[in-house]
Amino acid sequence: MRETAILTVLLALLLPARLPAQYVRRRPSSATANAGPYDGPAVTFNGTLKALSKKQLIVDLDPTDADADRQSLTFRFSKKTKFLKGDQPIKPTDIEVGTHISLDATRDGDLKLSAVNVFVPAPAKPGEKPLEKPGSDAK
Repeated sequence: MRETAILTVLLALLLPARLPAQYVRRRPSSATANAGPYDGPAVTFNGTLKALSKKQLIVDLDPTDADADRQSLTFRFSKKTKFLKGDQPIKPTDIEVGTHISLDATRDGDLKLSAVNVFVPAPAKPGEKPLEKPGSDAK
């Protein structure tokens, strides 16, 4: 009797592990590092162009606090990225290192920043007052 009880308990514990419903085949994941552009909102960054190559640009960001250190971020760009000076399209090579720029960026599928639009301020016309940054105390 005791052997029958032990055998019944062992079968009750081991039998469910062998049932096919316990082994669900999982499909291979289709997500890869290059899953495509991130569909989130674009974020605007302001700073000074530090370096420019064929596929990326490095920007020293404007500090948000006067005592804060400047951070540098690397942004990728592609042929879909728009480069504008004022409202006129320009080539990336037309931007000189040290120029203050503003850019809109999103995160790609691999979580790297990708530039969507890069804006270079148009030169001030003679007799026009240069635009001040919001929050600056110019007197």
